[in-house]
Amino acid sequence: MTAQSFQQLTPNLWVTQSPIFDTNSGIFMDAGQACLIDPGITEEEIRGIARFTLEQGASVQTIILTHGHWDHLLGPEHFPGVKVIAHTEYKRTLAQRSEAILQQISRWEAQAGILRSQPLRLPQPTLAFEGTLNVSLGRYTLRLIPAAGHAADQIALYEAEHGVLWAGDMLSDAEIPLVSHNLSAYQDTLARLSTLDVRALIPGHGTPTTDPVEIRARLNADQEYLKELSAQVHEAVLAGKSLAETVAACAGIAFRQPQENAGMHQLNVEGAFVELGGVSDTPLVGWMREEA
Repeated sequence: MTAQSFQQLTPNLWVTQSPIFDTNSGIFMDAGQACLIDPGITEEEIRGIARFTLEQGASVQTIILTHGHWDHLLGPEHFPGVKVIAHTEYKRTLAQRSEAILQQISRWEAQAGILRSQPLRLPQPTLAFEGTLNVSLGRYTLRLIPAAGHAADQIALYEAEHGVLWAGDMLSDAEIPLVSHNLSAYQDTLARLSTLDVRALIPGHGTPTTDPVEIRARLNADQEYLKELSAQVHEAVLAGKSLAETVAACAGIAFRQPQENAGMHQLNVEGAFVELGGVSDTPLVGWMREEA
């Protein structure tokens, strides 16, 4: 395995990326305190995060889970007793989907050849919040912002002094918007985030950036994609087109890395079709197929 590296983006933020799905984990540190964002993914990587934090003279006080998808939930079991913060919708996610999430983790671990000595228990939040929440870390304040669209329970994190936006599973240079929850909510989330002064952007998957041109380009591209997706699916539904016809009608929508993301785009179209009033012959449409 490639040696784990830690990139310092601001005086108080380090990011490490797993080669698995290019997943980013964050470490905010100040005054001997550390707050982890979605620590993952493998046990070796998570232990590396713990070791790095200790080497910097900080102790882990808090873990923030941006949302309840399985690849963001594997860290807290390695930090017993540490406060875990998530949105209140995360508790609903666990109530409704715990078994499905555990099965997803089990399948991935089997494929990766990972053997557990004891069963995984999904992390329960010590603190679940609605609205926004300010988390103090030394001299800094981390503002947690509801960011539904990709997931009902997703949150983003904003640190104002350095203009840091930890975007959850949004604003990636590799992925298109994955609308696995709600298209309208995703558009509303990006509209709210666009008002922030962002000087460092970290997606859940993909490349962090401090380039203002790149930050604006990602935001504009994702907003334009969702706008076009909504408009074309809405037009198809009004015209009485079937799901298959709507997928075909939306084939010309532009999005990044089309070869890699074509399947994701189709799932987005299918989900938007149902959300905007289309009638499907099958109950499992769009991202519901992936989560079944």
